[in-house]
Amino acid sequence: MDIKVIESALKDYKRKKSVIETTLLRIGAFKEAMEDPESFREIFPIPKVSLGMPKADSVSSYVERSIIDKEEAIEILKEWIKDDKSRIYPYQIEIEQIDAALEALTMQERFIIECKYLEGMFWNEIEINFNNKFRQKNYITISGIRKMNSDALNMLSKILEPYYNRFKIKK
Repeated sequence: MDIKVIESALKDYKRKKSVIETTLLRIGAFKEAMEDPESFREIFPIPKVSLGMPKADSVSSYVERSIIDKEEAIEILKEWIKDDKSRIYPYQIEIEQIDAALEALTMQERFIIECKYLEGMFWNEIEINFNNKFRQKNYITISGIRKMNSDALNMLSKILEPYYNRFKIKK
């Protein structure tokens, strides 16, 4: 499997995780709105009654309009929840796969992967942070850190290969 696929997935990890988290928060707010009709005004502003005589073909009272609006709002919220869940599902699966694969790495390998791909650090920054965090007798140089990174990517590639070969469209 091409290591570039793994590197690309790792670089996009934080964005996808953020999309999942914000979408789940939005779904939670929608569910809360469905349970508490008063919160509808925050999501669906109920239009104010216009001055003058009501039109014959429209709902004539504010109460009646509010009930209809709330019923419509619940249906809209249900559809939004369904859409949001289906949109984030592929991201959830991919993030779960990556999280599980990262568990197979040593603490040092995971630290390097997270610094390089999730935080976007440069090799010299990783070298300094690595040696500060994992004080060892021997100072690990950039070439040693790159070797550990390569080994970690190969391990991740072996673990994630079935997922990316089966579920991802090859370009």
